[in-house]
Order: sequence, then C-alpha cells, then structure tokens
Amino acid sequence: MNWLIVVLRLLHIGAGVFWAGAVFTVARFVLPAAAAAGEEGQRFARRLMLQQKLTAAMIGSGVVTVLAGLWLFHIDSGGHEGAFVKSGMGAMLGIGALAALSALGTGIRSAVQAATLGKLAAAVEAKGGAPAPEQVRELQALGAGLARRARSVAIQLGIAVLCMAVARYVVF
Repeated sequence: MNWLIVVLRLLHIGAGVFWAGAVFTVARFVLPAAAAAGEEGQRFARRLMLQQKLTAAMIGSGVVTVLAGLWLFHIDSGGHEGAFVKSGMGAMLGIGALAALSALGTGIRSAVQAATLGKLAAAVEAKGGAPAPEQVRELQALGAGLARRARSVAIQLGIAVLCMAVARYVVF
C-alpha cells in the first residue's frame, strides 16, 4: 500500500468535500437568504463569513484540495507523461484541475472583496445613523459582486467535481 497516495487522497477528497459543500451552501442558500432578510441578514452573513472565518476555511480547504490534487495528478501521470495527459482519464482530471484552480483564484479574489465589504460595513455601523448614499451604493455593489462570484465558484467547483467523478471511466 502506498501511504502517500492514501494520505493525499484523504486530504484531496476530505478538503474538497468541505470546500465544494460550503461554497454550494453559501451561494445557493446563505447569500440569497441574507439578501432577502435585509440589513440583519447581511449582518449575519458578514459575521458568518468573516468573524466566524468561514471564508478563510473555504480558501484553506481549497488550497489543500488543489495542492493534494496536483500532487496526485503528478503521481498518476508519471510526471506529466504525454500519453496519460492525452488519455480520457488524464484529460478529464486536467479539465477538473483547471476548473478547481479557477475556482480557487476567484474565491481568493472574493475573500479580498469580502474583507473590503466587512471593513466598510463596520465603519458605517461604528459611525451610527444612516449610511451615506455613496456608502449604500458601494455596499450594494460589493454584495452583488460577492454573490456573482460565489455562483461562479459554485459552477466551477461543480465542473471540477463532475470531472473527477467520471475521469476513471472516460475513454477516447
């Protein structure tokens, strides 16, 4: 038994399940519910994503997933041997890897945007009273951008998961 492969698969699959599940849940349920609930819902979403560090946990699990996956790809491909990469399995794993890398990049950009939104919202709350119209516009734009990126990451991770799930069975 090759323990390195066992450990890498456990890391890749375990972190990947958390990453994809968290992103799907946030994109499909948490952010839409928070937006519908108004200011209180948005406050809850900021607490969940930033103070409770869900955003950091998603990024961390994404990094573990991608690094373990790239190492597994290197092992499976025999050092990126051309024949493997051109096979059905290699091609599907490659497409899945590209989708996951894109999702991770988009997720990192979203984390930066979420931190900006959190700082602006905290400044507005600390000031008290109603936010200035330009602050409202900026908060709304940041929130809408985060929701779009969350949906994009969910789609990219969906592609990655599907590619990984069927890779072993694709022949061409």
